[in-house]
Amino acid sequence: MRKNVMYVLIALFFLPVFVFAGGSGDRGGNEIHIGAAICSEGAYAAVGVPYGNFYKTFVDYVNQAPEYQDLLKGRKIKYTIYDDKGDGAAGKTYIEKLINDDKVFALVGILGTWNVVAAKGELETCSIPSVYFGTGTSAQMFEPAKGNERYMMGVQPLYKTEGRLMYLRALANFRNVKTIGVVYSSADDGLSLRAGIEAQAALDTRPGKPAIIYQQISSQDAASISPQIIAVQDADVIIAAGNQAYFKAIYSAAYSNSTARPKPMITTYVNASPTNIPAEAVNPGAGEIYSAAWVVYDENGTESPESARRQKDYREYCRIVDLDTRYIPASEKAAYKVNAYAMSSYIALKTFLVGIERLNASGKALTAQNYLEAMEGARIPIAISGGVNYAGGTRIGLDSLAFIKYKPPASGPAENGSFVGVDGMASIDELFARLGR
Repeated sequence: MRKNVMYVLIALFFLPVFVFAGGSGDRGGNEIHIGAAICSEGAYAAVGVPYGNFYKTFVDYVNQAPEYQDLLKGRKIKYTIYDDKGDGAAGKTYIEKLINDDKVFALVGILGTWNVVAAKGELETCSIPSVYFGTGTSAQMFEPAKGNERYMMGVQPLYKTEGRLMYLRALANFRNVKTIGVVYSSADDGLSLRAGIEAQAALDTRPGKPAIIYQQISSQDAASISPQIIAVQDADVIIAAGNQAYFKAIYSAAYSNSTARPKPMITTYVNASPTNIPAEAVNPGAGEIYSAAWVVYDENGTESPESARRQKDYREYCRIVDLDTRYIPASEKAAYKVNAYAMSSYIALKTFLVGIERLNASGKALTAQNYLEAMEGARIPIAISGGVNYAGGTRIGLDSLAFIKYKPPASGPAENGSFVGVDGMASIDELFARLGR
């Protein structure tokens, strides 16, 4: 039985780039050189500052903690961080510098669509492991990856994969769904989410499967797209396939339509923060908002081994926050324990270290090729989350998400609300099986 499940909703991540000095040969020395492009200034500084602070905290901890010394094998982690200020051109330059000048072994947790798209060519051809990207863009998705594409190893849920889960949730978690309305942005996020919905619907060959009505929008203004909402007003469930500004416009436009207003709406995990909820959501008769969470910990415990693992991860994370005396102010420690962006650096580093641990167990040299083979060798448990499987070139990110629901506050604005659990983590295969497949 699940009790008091806590969900951390990670919308944007920018994570450090971790590297081992040298080219693609044996990294024998006594340093593990890691690097990162983290914007501590600019539009995304609110994400970058806590991420960067915990990143440095965690590196310090790993270098000193007794439980990590066997994994490090006498080495120390050294990091190089560049501030791209949220600019793709700058980020591309820094990624090239990390590859060519700093001689990184691996890139870990590159932040943002702007960087992944701008440096996509370099990332696909440099033969350097890239672990965890702080974006859901499909630029990092391969079905399957081939050649040097295999070195790109995403973790965070990808929009196309989430689109597949959205379709399945609309059917598995709601009754008598005959029609699904999909309002999607013309940007990469919306187009990718739609592609995932289409892909999963194509696999659903059951008699009487729901009809899908697609409506593209290009504006983030609710009044401008209100006429377009008419196309999906009669759907049983509406999927809002777009990030923050698009989602707010879609929801507000649906609220202004008396037929669409009460319909439940499913949106991407990127929007699952009370600060992203439109003001109308607290009004009587407003449609309920559902979303996803991929970082989940359960404070009181369950009998699930996976839940127990997530709790153990989270306890370590909180302990490191408490122990830090350099980067995390004492007045902010409580906030850091539930800060999605700080937690993301923990996830990125822990994922990266899985490959190091596997190489230690195998006795093989620390080379890019050996590291890649170690990461592809078996499913990887992701800290405070589910898992990924890179075998056979699979690069679709996490395929398991929890299902959550926005709970309006007793009083006050929408941002005072919260998200509560509706259904636990379930994979594409598990949800499809619920439908009788």
